[in-house]
Amino acid sequence: MNSGNEAYWKQNYDVATDAFHQVTLDKPNYSTAFYNLGTALYKNGRYQQAASAFQNAILNSNVPNEAAVYYNLGNVQFQLRDLKAAIESYKHSLRLNPNDVDAKHNLALALELLNSQEQNITQNMEGTQKQETENGRPQQLSNTETQQLLEQLGNKESIKREKILKQKLNTGYRREKDW
Repeated sequence: MNSGNEAYWKQNYDVATDAFHQVTLDKPNYSTAFYNLGTALYKNGRYQQAASAFQNAILNSNVPNEAAVYYNLGNVQFQLRDLKAAIESYKHSLRLNPNDVDAKHNLALALELLNSQEQNITQNMEGTQKQETENGRPQQLSNTETQQLLEQLGNKESIKREKILKQKLNTGYRREKDW
């Protein structure tokens, strides 16, 4: 743990990660090692692994600063764009430590971002539905969809021409020669 902490403070997060990982293997019930591993992984941008480390820290019964673990888990989930999970983690952190200003700030930020995403999705859906009812088709088509539609129209046009030609032949209509 000491070598991991020393490497972490020197911002050598790879060495810190290796040291903390070794401690978690040696002492699988040592929640502080999982917490430290999670923070080192977070600093390395390895968010999925950091989330797993924080969750392992929470699963252990002797978590010294559980509020901090939930706070950092929320940060990782925020980075992974799992806003609903991040919100729940921040709320849990605040239940354990209601005075955590950073957790309050991050919770408000996550809620605001989730709300704006939901509004954008709703507006996009409404706009698409409105566009479809006005035009009877989506606003923009991909190149592949456009090609397919043109081929279908071409095929239908060919079929109609054949029908008209057969009708003219069956009715006896002939064009007069103009020479």
